[in-house]
Amino acid sequence: MLTVAMVVSPTRFLARTAPHGLPLVRQIVQGGLGRLFGPPRHDEHAHAGDPGLFGLGSASWRVLGEPAAIVGGVRALLVQLLHPHAMAGVADHSSFREDPLGRLRRTSAYVTTTAFGATPEALEVAEIVRRSHRAVRGVAPDGVPYDAADPHLLRWVSIALTSSFLAADRAYAPQPVDAATADAFVAEQARAAALLDPGVDLAALAADPQAQAALRAGTWPLPLLDEGFLPTDVASLEACLACYEPELAVNAQGREGFRFLLWPPIPAPIKAAYLPMLAGALATLTEPQRRLLGLAGASPLAWPVQAQTRALLAALRLTTGTSPAQQAAGRRAEASPTR
Repeated sequence: MLTVAMVVSPTRFLARTAPHGLPLVRQIVQGGLGRLFGPPRHDEHAHAGDPGLFGLGSASWRVLGEPAAIVGGVRALLVQLLHPHAMAGVADHSSFREDPLGRLRRTSAYVTTTAFGATPEALEVAEIVRRSHRAVRGVAPDGVPYDAADPHLLRWVSIALTSSFLAADRAYAPQPVDAATADAFVAEQARAAALLDPGVDLAALAADPQAQAALRAGTWPLPLLDEGFLPTDVASLEACLACYEPELAVNAQGREGFRFLLWPPIPAPIKAAYLPMLAGALATLTEPQRRLLGLAGASPLAWPVQAQTRALLAALRLTTGTSPAQQAAGRRAEASPTR
């Protein structure tokens, strides 16, 4: 017999009765997401009992386990290109023209592994990013040298990512996080970003379980965090974004990057899933960000665009259930530690 809840909100009813999604459809959708974002980079069967950098119940698990985070990841790429020196590093050293999905997959792998991977896996992906940064240096079109390991650029990339995840959560999550959880998310993401500082000895951390426990507890020394360089709540995040505004500009490299993101050369089925996410991301940009990209003011189509994005995300929640990466991380964290 149909109940009122089933009639009024069939999507929510099915989501409650099938929290892990609809089995056959889940496999199809997860396969498509795997082609778009790449396969998972962490192993739920390794490091049993390890909660990861943040752990069960953390703000990062809440925000990044929600499908709206996909929109946040696309938005972050849009925001990051607004800084001409960050964009110079992408234009000069990235293979995005030959491998259009590569950068999105690398960003996804970094975020997913730092959020849901075991602590050693999070340290490993931080080392991979740091190693790739060593070669990303040169001179931007304005004649200013850039270096991907420069803390000033590291902070820009980090706050663009963190702010984008929160903007997407506010716009598209069925239950956006409250102010306290948003503050905790900023602090957790700052801790992950601080690991990209070349001054942090990742090898020592990787070799010492007690050091990893201190890192999770927030007591391990991280210079970029301890010196107040990285924002640790929403208010300081917004202030930090504002301090970069005088540096932002979209030059020829930025325009090329923007055109590429608007219509990437990817297979049609993948593009069909990507474009609504892109449109949803564009709709959440601030007016100054939109002006820099040549998008005049607020879009009159923002409401129908966002409605389409919400519909796609609702379908994802229904078919895949809670985040597969989060499910795997939960099983690993609750497993008995391997002796």
